[in-house]
Amino acid sequence: ISLDNMKKIAVIGAGTMGLTAVAALRHLTGVNAIIVGARYPHQRKYAEAFGADMVVDPSELTRAVRRVSGSRVIGSTLATGADVVIDAVGSSASLTDALSLTRPRGRIVLLGMPADVEVNLTALWHRETELVGAYCYGTEQHGDNTCHTFSLATDLVRNLGLERLVTATYPLHDYKAAIEHAAQAGMRGAIKIAFDLRESAA
Repeated sequence: ISLDNMKKIAVIGAGTMGLTAVAALRHLTGVNAIIVGARYPHQRKYAEAFGADMVVDPSELTRAVRRVSGSRVIGSTLATGADVVIDAVGSSASLTDALSLTRPRGRIVLLGMPADVEVNLTALWHRETELVGAYCYGTEQHGDNTCHTFSLATDLVRNLGLERLVTATYPLHDYKAAIEHAAQAGMRGAIKIAFDLRESAA
């Protein structure tokens, strides 16, 4: 998904997907402003470290986008808004927020995994908003070079030290504790919980 002409980006959610999106936006594109809605202090710290220009509580995201875009509010929707909103949550509430934050003919990129959602899609039609999902990998055009998505991702992990997003690892047999930790990740100051299969094999 090309973001070369998109200058103001809002990111809803600052878990693993949201934070890595911030890192990729800042270091692989020419966007001007990245505004992030992050719920927990440790998420805000990482978002700033990875290149966000403004990090706010999710309840303040509309106001922040309004300030950056110089937009007025019409009802519950911004008259203009962000060029692109990245929804790294994938819930009814986050999609509703994304629709209200995106400028007319802007784009919503759905990174979060949605389940059953209920959303008023009037803005999608009325403002001619583009709603796209981002899941797969392939061949990317980066500057003058063509490369594989995994090459870009690996370089980004290495250059920015993104391995620090892995807060804790568990052996596979301790899966109940791992799942419990992951379910409470935000409240416990964690980002990514992973299994270490080397421990399981030992």
